[in-house]
Amino acid sequence: MRIELLPGLTNVIRFPVERRARPTLDLLREIAPDPREVGNVAEAFGLDYPVAGLRDAADAGTAEYIREHVPNEPGEVRRAALQRVLEPLLTQAVAACREAHDAAVAASEVHQELVRAQTEGGYWIEPLQTRAEALSGRAAELLVQAHLCSEEAEGAARAVRIAERGETWAPVDRDAEFAEAFGLARSA
Repeated sequence: MRIELLPGLTNVIRFPVERRARPTLDLLREIAPDPREVGNVAEAFGLDYPVAGLRDAADAGTAEYIREHVPNEPGEVRRAALQRVLEPLLTQAVAACREAHDAAVAASEVHQELVRAQTEGGYWIEPLQTRAEALSGRAAELLVQAHLCSEEAEGAARAVRIAERGETWAPVDRDAEFAEAFGLARSA
């Protein structure tokens, strides 16, 4: 087991409860990668970053699936069916986030080992550098994948929330959300 300290502190150990916790939307939001970081990493490593519209597409696809396969009658059967729609996506997204975190930690440890070898004058620097670069590339790929899985789960969660409330699904209106978030009144 690796000891993980709280950021900025040298004497407080962090216990990673997300390793044992059941995958939920709250847990996913807590461990999901920052989209700005993902964009920067994808650009730095030359990776495709096809996130535009993914959340909305997952939202629409899930709403269509719910309309066709989930019973319309309100009650426990419908609620359980809606949770069965969302659970696999949450499980996949949380697992992807965990895997991306583990890969980033492994890459960081090898980079630290490389710096120590360079400082101490080791002679196996080139293979170590190759390994560090390979692990960093893999960590970058997993970070992008974790973000894509998180976006898909968030989109599906919106459709499930709307279905749980018994409302009719409609696509997201980004302009209305922006106006509401910043208190801007739209003129008619």
